[in-house]
This record gives sequence, C-alpha cells and structure tokens, in this order.
Amino acid sequence: MYKKKIPVRKDCGLHVFKELLDGKWKLMLIYYISDGVKRPGALQKKIAVDRRVMNKQLDELVKHGFVDKFSFDTKIPRIEYRLTDLGTSLLPLIISLERWGENNRAVLEAALNEKNE
Repeated sequence: MYKKKIPVRKDCGLHVFKELLDGKWKLMLIYYISDGVKRPGALQKKIAVDRRVMNKQLDELVKHGFVDKFSFDTKIPRIEYRLTDLGTSLLPLIISLERWGENNRAVLEAALNEKNE
C-alpha cells in the first residue's frame, strides 16, 4: 500500500480538511447527495465521472464519516448514500463556494481557457 513520504500536517484545520476532502468529485458528491441524488448510477449521470473513480471517492467519504452507505437486499440489490451530520455540516461551505464560482464565472472561465491553450 502507498505511504506518503511527507507526513500529514495536523496543526491547521485547512490541512486536515484538504487531506480528507481532496478529491476532484468529493464536494460535488456531498452536494448532490444532499440534493436528493442517492443512488450511484444517478450520481454518475449527474457529474459524468468514471464509475471506478466515483466509487473510490464515495468509499473514502464513507470511511471518513461524511456519508453513510446503505445496502438493500432486494431482488435487485441496490445501494443508497446519505449524508451524516458531519457531511451535512459541510453544506453551507459547499453552497458558498458554488455561489462564489457563479459570481466569478467570467473570470474563472477566462482563466480555464488560458490554462487549456
């Protein structure tokens, strides 16, 4: 198993936050689960991510206590995700980041275009 060469800094909340929620899709997954998208297939359609990558990030969110995973033993087995209290406590921050992105969309899109040139 991979072991980081540089130890995780725990003296700053931002470092701990980044360590646990660093993942391209984690904040979006939390947001869409809170918005009622609970099944893996629906989450995948909503954010258009590779299923393997999404499952890995969902597993990490479960492991770190942001999301609960529920398996239903029905004729066709199904899985649903729900936010924990910890995950729910992140929603104001995620919504604030989304608003900031919308308010600065023109500048951010220009920066993205420059990056991709």
